Amino acid sequence: MKVLVPVDASDAALTPIHHLVSAPHKVIWTHANAGKLDARSAGAPLEVLVLNVQPGYHKHIARFTRRADRDALRAERSTAAMARAVEALSTAGIPFTALSEIGSPAERIAAIAEREGVDEIMIGSGRHPAWLHVVNPSIAQGVMSRTDIPVSVFTRGKAGMLERYAVPAGLAGAAMVLLAGE
Repeated sequence: MKVLVPVDASDAALTPIHHLVSAPHKVIWTHANAGKLDARSAGAPLEVLVLNVQPGYHKHIARFTRRADRDALRAERSTAAMARAVEALSTAGIPFTALSEIGSPAERIAAIAEREGVDEIMIGSGRHPAWLHVVNPSIAQGVMSRTDIPVSVFTRGKAGMLERYAVPAGLAGAAMVLLAGE
């Protein structure tokens, strides 16, 4: 089974990695363990593609920097974002390939999944209130709308008090001030 796991530097993005490390992933039959399978010896062989997508720079910003400098910065950030995932997979002995791409995350994730012929995409996400998806669309939803490959979303944590109450109340208050001024 080939799985694509897009990661960034957040803890929530590592949730699928923790799931894969703790899940059974290989069938090994020998005379020594015939009839006794441990947690590591059940399931299907697994190959993981760890992907980090770095954003492109706006052309007005990019024209003031050298391409080599931008590429070096992206490579450094990508390596840092994938470091914990790579370490966890290495420690667990799960075969993986680390990839880095540039562009829109949802578009690149779907394109890489199609190109590599993966069986499943596993995305880790933090929980956010519904209003935030209007301002910052979900990458998981963007991926699902671009591909027929199954997408599993692993959520972690919960929305903070500031996100749930203070920001919407502040926006409502600002809207009232604007409406009252007319």
